[in-house]
Amino acid sequence: MKTVLIIDDDPADQKMMADILHQEGYQTRSAGIGPEGISSARKQPPDLIILDLVMPDMNGIEALREFRKELPAVPVVMCSRAGLEQVVALALRVGAAGYIIKPYNRELVIRTINSEIGS
Repeated sequence: MKTVLIIDDDPADQKMMADILHQEGYQTRSAGIGPEGISSARKQPPDLIILDLVMPDMNGIEALREFRKELPAVPVVMCSRAGLEQVVALALRVGAAGYIIKPYNRELVIRTINSEIGS
């Protein structure tokens, strides 16, 4: 079973994403901030990381840079609310595999995740 690490400071968004992924047969782990997610991924690399762009302590771009250095083979899909097109473009240049807009659309989430790691 494939594992997805969800890094998001909003517990409701974490739960919504985890519920979608569990219904599709994925295992999930969650972290509330970037440093916590990086530590979790170092200990046990996931098959994919879903990373919020806007978080306290370390924003998603900073965390993405760490993941690209330490776990270059693990795809990272960024997520955030609409209206951050410039930041999304930067995330894709830094190495994000894709982007999902909140609130989550189940079909788009599954299509994006499956395209990166399969089902």
